[in-house]
Amino acid sequence: MEIVYKANNIITGVELINVFKSAGWNKNPEDILDAFKNSYYVTAYHNDTLVAFARAISDGYHYTGIYDVIVNPQYQKKGIAKEMMKMLLRKFKGTYFFLSYTEGNRDFYKKCGFEDLPTGMWIDREKSFNLDIDSL
Repeated sequence: MEIVYKANNIITGVELINVFKSAGWNKNPEDILDAFKNSYYVTAYHNDTLVAFARAISDGYHYTGIYDVIVNPQYQKKGIAKEMMKMLLRKFKGTYFFLSYTEGNRDFYKKCGFEDLPTGMWIDREKSFNLDIDSL
């Protein structure tokens, strides 16, 4: 099976949503395309069909966050996610890399060189909509 990898190529929201749905993720089709356009992303195609993607947001010097490493389940365990991670790690080599992962994926990221971080915090996206910032 030949997989073709691309970076920052033209994609559609429908393509992205189809891959997200295949993995059981729900994303808003109205904003996901803009999220990708504001990121550096890599894609994987089989027979001109998008089957996987991963994206990063980086300042290019110090920090890189990796997000949405998604592979259609029919194409998992074929090295696609690993190849996309290699592409992102090469692109932003020399920066600190950060990510959060879904249940069951910790070992994969360990194999990609990631280590557990003892400190870290976040604000959930839904909570951020209602956060009373002025009272902080």
